[in-house]
Amino acid sequence: MGIGRPGPERHWQRLDFDRCVPRETVHKAAAAEVLLTDAERLGDDRFAVGAAWHRDHYLAHHGGPAADPVLLAETARQIAIYLSHRFFGVAHGVPFVLSGISVELFEALPPVGEEYLAVGLDVVCRKPAEGARLRLELDADVVLRHRSVGRARVRWEPMEPRRYALLRRRGGQGPGEAAPRTAPSCVPLSPARVGQLAERDVLIAADSSDGNVWWLRLDRAHPVLFDHESDHVPGMTLVEAFRQAGRVASADSRPGASGATLLDVTFTAFCEPDVPVSITAEPADRGAAFFTLRARQAGRELASAEVGHGVPKSSGMRLEAAC
Repeated sequence: MGIGRPGPERHWQRLDFDRCVPRETVHKAAAAEVLLTDAERLGDDRFAVGAAWHRDHYLAHHGGPAADPVLLAETARQIAIYLSHRFFGVAHGVPFVLSGISVELFEALPPVGEEYLAVGLDVVCRKPAEGARLRLELDADVVLRHRSVGRARVRWEPMEPRRYALLRRRGGQGPGEAAPRTAPSCVPLSPARVGQLAERDVLIAADSSDGNVWWLRLDRAHPVLFDHESDHVPGMTLVEAFRQAGRVASADSRPGASGATLLDVTFTAFCEPDVPVSITAEPADRGAAFFTLRARQAGRELASAEVGHGVPKSSGMRLEAAC
């Protein structure tokens, strides 16, 4: 399962892919959902990170022809937290505020089979020059089976607890309109239509009066999406909901469309757990089967995403070997 690179550097061979990092270092309660296995600092802001994908991970989307970009997005999110604690001196217990996460694939990810899939990530993690607060940005080349298959990016801020508490008391998101307590009439979607196997893993329901609108379905007892205490809906829940809505929108517009190759999410506000959330889709300007999705709550935009199936017109594709 080893990962190599041409040239003199041998750091992939030094990484351990057989044992996961402690779950508290990536903010997961369930050890089975920890994706990272090891990391090594290569320079001031460059790191080699190893991950192991197993088919029983929730975000592996069992039974599909390829692993999904959301699994890579979750890997990048865990890297952001792990590097913050291990290399940037961020104490455990500090809240993390995610502002953006994106994945762009140059080719389809392979399926996750019976044996784990070793993933190497060549990561640059730096603090932007402006401002005194510790805001961080991560940019990673992703290597699978000796090939560079894509890139992942994360923007986040480890936030001092008192400041986080103040932000949450204020809502952290500006004025909104009066919130409905229940969603409009919805049409259930089958798990297969959104690339899942179980009913509880379907995160969206179709609006019965508008084919381009879905409503977020939340199961606060979900063992993965809500595996630890949180005062808001976790960002990865919205990421997976965007993936599901993008899959439905793409299938409706282009039956038989291939798996997603672009997932670019920007967060602008906290998602409250007890207020309905709508998700809308409209065609993006990057070609067929690319959609801009928006999540709104009480008239306020929580997050937006661009989701694509196929190669974008301006993908900036890099096919050379990466470390």
